[in-house]
Amino acid sequence: MSLVPVTSYIYTPLNQLKGGTVVNVYGVVKFFKPPYLSKGTDYCSVVTIVDQTNVKLTCLLFSGNYESLPIIYKIGDIVRFHRLKIQVYKNEPQGINCAGFASLTFEGTLGAPVIPRTSSKGFNFTPADHKMVEALRVWASTHISPSSALVQLCDVQPMQYFDLTCQLLGKAEVDGTSFLLKVWDGTRTPFPSWRVLIQDQVLEGDPSQIQRLQNLTIDILVYDNHVQVAKYLKVGSFLRLYSLHTKLQSVNSENQASVLSLEFHLHGGTSYGRGIRVLSEGNSDVDQLKKALESADLTASLPPEAICQSEHEDNLLSLSSSGSVSLYEVERCQQLSATILTDHQYLEKTPICAILKQKAPQRHRIRAKLRSYKPRRLFQSVKLHCPKCHSLQEVPYEDSLHRILQDAATNIPDSKLQNTSLYDSKAWTTEDQGGRTVVIHFVKNNGILPLSSECLILIEGGTLEEITKLSSTFHSVIPVKSSQEDLEVLDLSMPFLIQEKAHHYGCKQCSHLKPIQSLSSLAESAQRSPSSVAEVLGIVPLQYVFVMTFTLDDGTGVLEAYLMDSDKFFQIPASKILADDNLQTHMDMIINMLCPPGIKVDTYPWLECFIKSYNITNGTEQQICYQIFDTTVAEDLI
Repeated sequence: MSLVPVTSYIYTPLNQLKGGTVVNVYGVVKFFKPPYLSKGTDYCSVVTIVDQTNVKLTCLLFSGNYESLPIIYKIGDIVRFHRLKIQVYKNEPQGINCAGFASLTFEGTLGAPVIPRTSSKGFNFTPADHKMVEALRVWASTHISPSSALVQLCDVQPMQYFDLTCQLLGKAEVDGTSFLLKVWDGTRTPFPSWRVLIQDQVLEGDPSQIQRLQNLTIDILVYDNHVQVAKYLKVGSFLRLYSLHTKLQSVNSENQASVLSLEFHLHGGTSYGRGIRVLSEGNSDVDQLKKALESADLTASLPPEAICQSEHEDNLLSLSSSGSVSLYEVERCQQLSATILTDHQYLEKTPICAILKQKAPQRHRIRAKLRSYKPRRLFQSVKLHCPKCHSLQEVPYEDSLHRILQDAATNIPDSKLQNTSLYDSKAWTTEDQGGRTVVIHFVKNNGILPLSSECLILIEGGTLEEITKLSSTFHSVIPVKSSQEDLEVLDLSMPFLIQEKAHHYGCKQCSHLKPIQSLSSLAESAQRSPSSVAEVLGIVPLQYVFVMTFTLDDGTGVLEAYLMDSDKFFQIPASKILADDNLQTHMDMIINMLCPPGIKVDTYPWLECFIKSYNITNGTEQQICYQIFDTTVAEDLI
């Protein structure tokens, strides 16, 4: 890939992007995922940038060449993207690379040399570009918080996620899903570092150097999608590893009954920007690392206090303030989250103990366990929600619907309202129930009666059983009654529209009912969707939602969070579950995976969730509540 030299470019501010255009942009990196092997042989990098307009743009960039993707090292770097195609996703602009795409990356540090990072053989960089980079650096210095995740090995603690800048001393393939990296940064871990057992002949690197630096070297296991990147790393190169994970592991020792060593893992997936990036020579972080390596003390031994025996282990176990989830126990093995996040990847994880001390409103990212949930009978969690007034109500039981229809059957249909230009009518009187009169009005399609599978019918005087049978034959059924001048919807305590087993309800408070003749504006049957029918009849449709309370525990505290979701969290439509036994069984299975009955909370799976806090007034007191959003159950649990 190469950039075509030109004298000048036009750059589009991020607040002026339009879908379907190809643009050139400048921005400051707010979040990124290093290139990782996505599908097939393509690498993918996700980059979120902002500029002085404070508008965010997320870019999904693909390439068969790892190095041709933007060479980003950390949050705050400056990027220049050429020929970036803009598309619209969830009503927000999104960037993707297209033919001719190219990028330059610069350090975002004020005063650092303006040296572009790129794999392009040729590119154009003008004084105007230089001025743009400097202006973005000044703006970012007051608007972008530098990443606090970068940690040296001497400051590493157990059960921590952090970024590490280091040099690669050796590497080896362990198995098909994991790969060993031996690295150092010139400092020593406060705990003994574990050693991965491999055969010496498979280790690539200088054995004498690895032996000489053994007290300062750590072993890192990388997993899954990061293995392919790790295989092509060159020994001696300088690396940054993102979202590296530490945990303590008990090791049997001849002299110590219970010695703990510190393990280092780069888990699979791309959550939290997890990945590996090779740093180029001349980068300021590499210069600092080289100085640390040159001044490293190779002779000092591990301090005695770093040998953790049982009394130190007890202190680690006491990190859990809630007494329910033990951080030590759950971090002894790699556990993937049972839920995934659908947006806002830039948010940092916050412990629950810190969330409980903060004022509302706020948005947080947490990793916790589902200690309990309500209601326990899951079908009771399905409610009807009005998107306009935000009221919640119970889904009516069949007994309630039966009584409403029974009362309505005492009304005599008005024969003057039958056989209009909108519909043809058929009336009859039943022999039972005191001679009940039933009328069915068959709504025409452009003056012609459609096939039953496409036909909307209106029914007066019908029972619930009769309406259920008709809904299995006709496309849609609307229960109606005669008024002085026209037919009208029977009662919003009833479904205003029935399609087979789907019952569509409207909000009594927000709806302003219009006569049935308003349906004439829907000329074609294809237009008679529940939403279009509701609109012409003046009805605000209610939405089926799951409403639940989750008690979440991350070992630092316990928080009750409210879940209101139509079909995203469980990936099961709340509108269908009451009429489908298989879906109910499936939802039971999912919730039992998230909160397994009969076992300790420690063995429950982790949930990654977004939580937003908000204030409510309860009498004279103000209370903070929490709600789960933009979170969904992982596909392998569905």
